[in-house]
Amino acid sequence: MKYLSPLFVFFLILSQNAVFCQNDINNYKYVSVPDRFDFLKSADQYQVNSLTKFLLEKNGFLVLNTSSNYPEDLVNDRCLLLNINVEKIKGFLNTKLEVQFRNCKNELVFKSAIGTSKLKDFKKGYHAALRAAFESVAELNYSYKTPISAKQIEKVPLPTPVEVITPPAPPKVATTSSVPSVPPTPDDVTKDISKVKITPTDYGFKVIDESTATILHTLHATIYDDVFLIDNLPGIVYKRGNQWVREFVVNQKIVIEPLLK
Repeated sequence: MKYLSPLFVFFLILSQNAVFCQNDINNYKYVSVPDRFDFLKSADQYQVNSLTKFLLEKNGFLVLNTSSNYPEDLVNDRCLLLNINVEKIKGFLNTKLEVQFRNCKNELVFKSAIGTSKLKDFKKGYHAALRAAFESVAELNYSYKTPISAKQIEKVPLPTPVEVITPPAPPKVATTSSVPSVPPTPDDVTKDISKVKITPTDYGFKVIDESTATILHTLHATIYDDVFLIDNLPGIVYKRGNQWVREFVVNQKIVIEPLLK
């Protein structure tokens, strides 16, 4: 069996570390830094904890100053918080540090590349290694993503039946010449929703106009239950009560309207 190239192994580890929950870290709003890391003997020894907070804030993270006065949203959902740990990696004549981000279940969400320093002075060596580790944190381009449920959603009210009063027919006026009536164009005819049929298929549903036997829309199933993609319109389609609706974005606002109008 051939040995793997050391260079190949290095890039494999680097790529795994970069992909490791990178897409998830933007779902966390707050980070917390302890007063002392395990490899230190006292609180904020060599100002390692203070530098960690500074580098986190520099990269866009919201660092909590105290755990006794949580914001209201964090009180309601403790899993908005990531706990930060800096771990010292064993190394001969080198200082090696790794920054770890753990969620409310103590699961590792992200770990930085190992920062290394050859400086002999403890404070300078720790600071240099920590700054080197944070270079991979900076590459995340962290930006908190507000859950869609917390955003203001503009919803278009579903239509309600309206009583239509037919006006009386005007009296007939005798004319010297008859003018042939013009048949209505397709744009002038309102679709009769009662003649629209939605039938299941292997891939989702078909929306068929039974009066013309034409397919109006094709709905494709997604990985989410009862949520479909529509082939000829933007957005998604799902059932709201007894009615099919389409949800899409207009001017950075979410709009919900009936699929069949």
